[in-house]
Parts: sequence; structure tokens; C-alpha cells
Amino acid sequence: MLKHLFISKIRIKVLGKYMEDITKSYHVRGLVRELDEEVNAIRRELLNLKRAGILVTRKEGNKIMYSVDKSCPIIWDLRSMFYKRSKVGKLLLERLEPVEGVKVGIVTEAFLKKKYEEPTDIDMLFIGNMKVRELSSVLSSIEKDLNRPIKYVAIKPEDFKFGKKKRDPILINALIKDKIIVLGKDSDLL
Repeated sequence: MLKHLFISKIRIKVLGKYMEDITKSYHVRGLVRELDEEVNAIRRELLNLKRAGILVTRKEGNKIMYSVDKSCPIIWDLRSMFYKRSKVGKLLLERLEPVEGVKVGIVTEAFLKKKYEEPTDIDMLFIGNMKVRELSSVLSSIEKDLNRPIKYVAIKPEDFKFGKKKRDPILINALIKDKIIVLGKDSDLL
């Protein structure tokens, strides 16, 4: 499966387009226009990604539409990798990594979609023994750079475990929806 990945610049561009929004579907000519690449190169990479199990196809009229196979076991890892290399992802990593005590930093679906669908939606969740003032100061600078407010929760590991056990709606909402872990790892959430 992995031998079909990361061989060409065009494959990276195609994957990047899909990782921006894994719910979108594209046909060959649509991607050619959006990525400004040759039709045969795009077609070849779509077929490689389909063989790798990352994309699936369906017929829509006379077009073959390619979309992300959400059951692919590495799709969330790919999305995380591509997000961390995006402009916003790089900014978050650059500013948040130096904040002492942050064990886990999560960007939620609400932040990714720039839309709150539930009253319990937050943009980011931080778990650790961090200095909240320092984190707040860093997030204020990120808000200015992104020109948007950031709703976040900063919580100590023991309070996080207690909140999960009590099924705190904000924590559960942040954990069950689409998210990207920008700092830390999945096992830190267990």
C-alpha cells in the first residue's frame, strides 16, 4: 500500500487536495483545472491512490468521481501529516510547541470547517500541566494572525480523565468528531 505513495510531486498535490476536505469528490478534469497539471499525470496518480486503497470511485452520469475511502486505515494519519504541513498547521506547531507542559493539542472539526454546529463545539483542546496564561497569550497571537477567534479548553490530565469518565459534553464532542492531533499522540487520549 505505501509503495504507491509519495513518489511524485503531482501525487502530493492530489493527496493534498483530498486531505483539505475528505468529504469532497473530484473527477479527473476537475482536478486538472484546480491543480493546473496534465490530464494523464492526474489520471495516473488517481489510479495509484485507488490501488493504494486511499480513494474509491463511483459513476456520476458520464464522469468517474474519486473520493476518499474513509475506511482506509491510514487516512487519518495522512490527513494529520498534510495538515501539519499546511500554512495554518505550520503556524500552530511553531507557536504551540514551545508552550511548556502541553501534552496533547487537538484541532477540532469546528476549527477545520470554521463552523460551530453544536453549542459544545470548540476549536482546540489542550491537555497537560501548562501555564494557562502562557497558552492564552500564544492563542491570542494566533487569533490575530488568523483573523478569527479561537474557542479552546485547557485541561489537566487528571481532569481530562475525570471529564471523559463523566462524559463531559464538550470533551466528548471534541473527541468523537473529526480532529487532528497537532501535539502529542493518540495514546495520550486513552
